[in-house]
Amino acid sequence: SHTGMTEPLGQSQVLPYVRGLVRAGWEIDIVAHEPMTAQQEEITRVEADLRDAGIGYLWNRRSRSHSTAVKVAEASRAALQLVGRALRKRPRIVHARSYLPAAVAHLVSSVIPGAKFLFDVRGLLGEEYVDAGHWSATDARYRLLKLAERRMFARADGVVVLTERHRRWLRDEARLVPPSTPIEVIPCCVDLARFVARDGDRDRTRAELGAGERFVLIYSGTLGAWYREPEMVQLFAEIRRRVPALFVVLTQSPPGRMQEALDRQEIPADEVRFVSVRPPDVPRFLAAADAAVSFIAPCFSKLGSSPTKVAEYLAMGLPVVMNRGIGDSDQLIAEEPAVVDAGALEPQEIAQAAERLLGLDRKVVRGQARHAAVTRFDLDEVGIARYRALYARIGPC
Repeated sequence: SHTGMTEPLGQSQVLPYVRGLVRAGWEIDIVAHEPMTAQQEEITRVEADLRDAGIGYLWNRRSRSHSTAVKVAEASRAALQLVGRALRKRPRIVHARSYLPAAVAHLVSSVIPGAKFLFDVRGLLGEEYVDAGHWSATDARYRLLKLAERRMFARADGVVVLTERHRRWLRDEARLVPPSTPIEVIPCCVDLARFVARDGDRDRTRAELGAGERFVLIYSGTLGAWYREPEMVQLFAEIRRRVPALFVVLTQSPPGRMQEALDRQEIPADEVRFVSVRPPDVPRFLAAADAAVSFIAPCFSKLGSSPTKVAEYLAMGLPVVMNRGIGDSDQLIAEEPAVVDAGALEPQEIAQAAERLLGLDRKVVRGQARHAAVTRFDLDEVGIARYRALYARIGPC
């Protein structure tokens, strides 16, 4: 994994699945890249926790640089680690999370007799770089990545994607994955035992935020990049025109672009809270909210996106305002009453979404949201269960 186990994504979208697979009888080693910002005591704590769970843990530092040369160097170090360990332990499956680890896993599985290569794709990396404006479709780096991608899909013994749209594109449109190779759809899931409102959480946290009786709209996660801060602020502006409201933003990102959007809308400072919270505290803050928002730029690369925040919002019983064109968002909007349609994020669509949101019966929608999380994003019954089935299929004893 190029994601570190000290990072929120590693904590929520890697370790819970690994622990579930270990409970199912698999012996697993993790090779991860921890960010430069991770303190040694954090790494030591993760190492001790994994050792107690019977999980091996090797780690390298991940540079802040996104240069191709730096990433190749990081992959080369990981490859040396993995080949040596794999020659000693002879794994049945080499499981790679995203593209750079997949290149390493491809190499390792090629030199270890009987090892299967599982490509856990996550998203369309090349298209993300193009959509973000970092590369063009004629860039040599893009063409090289697409060549490697084609080879990795052809070689993979199993593939994991986050959305049905991505699965259909890989199998039926791009035809990158051979018909005989299993593709499992495993969205970003949520631990329903952790994301649940505890007695007193709502009242205590609302008091801490100074929410009073105001309608609380919440956003949780990264800012910048693909996230549409101006449109989120517009949604809040439409809500506050109708009812007294507070906008709570849970993030560890710099809030500059969001603050600029708030200033343009002339939102008073006492109607906004920027809060940096540790991952264990996220459920408590979500419990204080009345609704949540997830607006992402609807570009082609996002057909493979499954925002973790959406699963967490729904698990906490919150109605979610989403735009279309993000992963399986269109299906969620069509089938789940707790998901409010913001269309293509046009001003009139956002205004209509605010109106619909405020018209929901909060008691009813709370149960609808939780039901959506249980049926679609349950860590145990959806996420771990599908990984276990795929592991058993491609790497049986």
